[in-house]
Amino acid sequence: MLGAWGLEIDTGRIGLCQIRQTSQGFQFKRGASLPLPPGLLTPSLTEPNVSEGQELTSQLRILLKKTGWRGGSVVLTLPDLTCRTGFQDFEEVKGSSSEMRQLLCWRLKDRLTFPVQEARIDYQPLPSHGNGSRLLYLLAREAVIAQYEDLLDNVGLEPARIVTRGAALFRLHQVAGISGKQLLFAIGPSSILLIYAEQGVPRLWRALPWNGHGDPADPNYQAERLLRELQETLGYLREEMGVEKPDGLLLIGGGEEALAESLTQAYQLPVRTIPERRQGLPVDLLAPAGAALLHRAWRL
Repeated sequence: MLGAWGLEIDTGRIGLCQIRQTSQGFQFKRGASLPLPPGLLTPSLTEPNVSEGQELTSQLRILLKKTGWRGGSVVLTLPDLTCRTGFQDFEEVKGSSSEMRQLLCWRLKDRLTFPVQEARIDYQPLPSHGNGSRLLYLLAREAVIAQYEDLLDNVGLEPARIVTRGAALFRLHQVAGISGKQLLFAIGPSSILLIYAEQGVPRLWRALPWNGHGDPADPNYQAERLLRELQETLGYLREEMGVEKPDGLLLIGGGEEALAESLTQAYQLPVRTIPERRQGLPVDLLAPAGAALLHRAWRL
């Protein structure tokens, strides 16, 4: 098997890569990324995301040509803000996948800003956490997802699965085999992602809007915002979840040594980065790589 393909579409960029999963983790085969024109894509849970479908179609064709792939089955990762991710607890999980999706929709209907009939939902069972069972869910509006599906169909791509950047990066962390109590921190084109995991199982999931750059009038804005969000998350873990201190911080995709060093000094926690240099995976292809690793059924 040559490997699976993952595609990322996010604010300001698209990326495509082929990953082969191995007994040692994964192997990066080939891939490429392209910048997108400003304003072409605006992540939204309720409204169409792409303003110019023909332009994005053209960029996707260029990307396919650049990677030398003719198209086929691919796992698509979308911006975190196109979907809603969270947890739902049940005394018992039973019934078919379709029945569980209907039950999740019914539970979440009062939190939606669109009719529940227009919701598309996926979920992942988690190992037992106390009494009962917990599901990690991913919820989106049908019209938003359908826009992306139509664009992929125009260039000969068939989405085997659709996930968010957060789900793709979390899968990448799992394959890297980093255990313990870890706080994952990932800065992306349109969101800041903070995920707390215990032994590879997510317990807290935050996706916050991020414009990718700071206020020109305040050169320290970016660093201050990142540190503030980290501080708030650590405070929530301590006060609401009883986690006094994670074993470490995992910096995904923002592996600059200066940032890792400043985080180590600020929180007195070990800081690791993904990807490690030996893996040879470009930073701008982390999300599509994680998506490719989700081509098969994801079971924790």
